Amino acid sequence: MSGQLEKMRGQRYIGVVELANQAAGILAELGTTQDRGSVSDKPDERTLRYYLSEGLLSPATEKQGTASVFGHLHLLQLLVVKKLQSEHLPIRKIKELVQGRTERELERLLGLDAKAGAKQEAHSYLEQLLTRSSSPSSPSPESRNSSSPAGNMARGASNLSAAKQAAPDGQATWARVEIEPGLELHVRGDYTPPAGSKDARRLTRLILNVLEGHRGNRGK
Repeated sequence: MSGQLEKMRGQRYIGVVELANQAAGILAELGTTQDRGSVSDKPDERTLRYYLSEGLLSPATEKQGTASVFGHLHLLQLLVVKKLQSEHLPIRKIKELVQGRTERELERLLGLDAKAGAKQEAHSYLEQLLTRSSSPSSPSPESRNSSSPAGNMARGASNLSAAKQAAPDGQATWARVEIEPGLELHVRGDYTPPAGSKDARRLTRLILNVLEGHRGNRGK
């Protein structure tokens, strides 16, 4: 898919309908689907006009007659918006992640460039942490290592269990879990990690998107 998008880099789209149709075809190949009834799988003219009004898509810089002309940046912005919507991010957060991004940065958000492998590795790592935190298994040698993220997570899970036992009825307590230096997870005592793999993947994507947004904000 990254090669296909690369070939489209210089392509122009006359009007919002042409842009919407191009994006719809790519989203179908990516398998991006929306499981909320209020969000459509495929963008249409009305949807694009709404995105333009909300600043999710950059304004067109060219005109051909009365029609606006869009380019590769707009296509990538639209693909990222639909991808993040499928991950249940609110419009406000999506706007923060998309606005001001370069084409390469948007491709990273789509996971289609050379850094996609690293992002997938992070995805797998976070899923492992979620699995460990929800499984009452004995600590592994890795989790006993005080300097390892998994060890931090295991200790945090123990702290969370203790907090649940010590919390008075009706009062919420919070446990701080240091995943790695500079990154903490705050978990309320009555929170239950997702049991199903689909919900765990959704939670992992949300966390990764927050971290991606933090990295982008620091680069500004």
